[in-house]
Amino acid sequence: MKKWLKIILVLILMSIIGISIYKVIDVNKFQNKEQFQEQQGEQTFQNSHPATGLNVNDEKVKTFDKLEPTELKKVTSKNEITVINLFASWCDPCKREMPELVKYAKHSNKDVELIGLNVKDKRKPAQQLIDDVHVNYDIYVAEEDFLKKFKSYNIPTTLFVNKEGKVEKVYLGELSEKTLNNLVLQLKEEH
Repeated sequence: MKKWLKIILVLILMSIIGISIYKVIDVNKFQNKEQFQEQQGEQTFQNSHPATGLNVNDEKVKTFDKLEPTELKKVTSKNEITVINLFASWCDPCKREMPELVKYAKHSNKDVELIGLNVKDKRKPAQQLIDDVHVNYDIYVAEEDFLKKFKSYNIPTTLFVNKEGKVEKVYLGELSEKTLNNLVLQLKEEH
């Protein structure tokens, strides 16, 4: 009996090692991390996400700096595309993504606006993150039910919203500047 148990344990261990090696080889077939992220991004830029088709215009948010209530309609109505990035200070992928978003915001065109939407967070650590990264785009605070309503259970999540406030696509996960730029260009081509 002990002999069979040892054989089974060795087989399980070999399977785990084999799967791990396969994953490493699969990631290494890409020339660099950015190429891998782009490939992953193609898989996470979704038209079929439950939030697709929902309208954000009537959603109430607060400005981050003064906590003044406002509607997202005031932002979305003046842009061809509004990119809404949901983040929190305790989210490591959000922290890695923010400098990339700052780079994107420096070079984005007039008809596209990037905003950050702080969710499930405490004000002080969120402010610290915003200051540390030198965020150069507007930040708002989401109401409690925003994540549930837009089926955004994981962060970072990025919503791509048209001028009428309709969510056209959703990106799940961390974005690079290059990937974000490519996704915006793709959306513009579809219009």
